[in-house]
Amino acid sequence: MRRWSGLLLGGLLLAQVDPKANDLIRRSRKKLKSMEYMTVQFSYTIENRADTSQKRITRSGIFKYHPKRNRFAVDIGDMAILSDGKTVWQFLKKEKEVNVSTYDPKEGFSLERVFRIYDQDMKVRLDRTETYKGRTVHKISLFPISDTTDYFRVEVWIDAAQELPQRMRISNRDGTVVEYELKSFSTAPIPDSVFVFDVKQHPGVQVIDLR
Repeated sequence: MRRWSGLLLGGLLLAQVDPKANDLIRRSRKKLKSMEYMTVQFSYTIENRADTSQKRITRSGIFKYHPKRNRFAVDIGDMAILSDGKTVWQFLKKEKEVNVSTYDPKEGFSLERVFRIYDQDMKVRLDRTETYKGRTVHKISLFPISDTTDYFRVEVWIDAAQELPQRMRISNRDGTVVEYELKSFSTAPIPDSVFVFDVKQHPGVQVIDLR
């Protein structure tokens, strides 16, 4: 009886909603959704904590996003990924090669996927309020309702004044941890051409169509 009582209590605790955390996340999501266009300078790290023999990867780049039309473009130096919401172009600059595939929201690297994860309904908890790079931020943990997701925890640091995420950390079930630092947000309009790879602008590029 005691065992079942403990399980029931644990379930009730998990079901509880942290009102302050829920409000902070709701306002932050609303702020992001109000942006018709978004340009973000960012850096990210990928670390496999289940296999310490693998090197930690650190990169930086620029992310351009048109949420309402599901279009994005990511440039991380030697590689660019573009999508018009239907097709994805992965351009390997040094190899002068572009791989063309059908857009799949569950696959591929981009901050677009990160923002979609951030927008999903999850259990939330306010961990603490702290100072990060001279600014007051709220550190919040989000836990997926379903256990079928690739990730089991998302941590976000929300700027108290701007109500925008400054850092995001995704802990995956396979042991990999991906952390993003979002350095700036711009809402200037972005031409549609930014989200489509134009072969004519890259003479000599090899096109590999995987559709």
